Amino acid sequence: MGLAPMTDATQVEAARRAFAKVTGALEDATLVAAEGQASPNLSAASQSCDHLIALLETTLAQLQRLRRRFG
Repeated sequence: MGLAPMTDATQVEAARRAFAKVTGALEDATLVAAEGQASPNLSAASQSCDHLIALLETTLAQLQRLRRRFG
């Protein structure tokens, strides 16, 4: 038995939840960027940069999935 199609209201609610997750991820990215600003050396700055890139790539992937849902 297949899943019932999502109504517009259900899709909007799912989009809102996805945007809330993206908001949280961007808040996390802001903290990582702030830590990077306070890096005491290049090694720490590099680690902050790598962490920030990973967070932003994950967030971009979430947004791309959301955009595909919109059709």
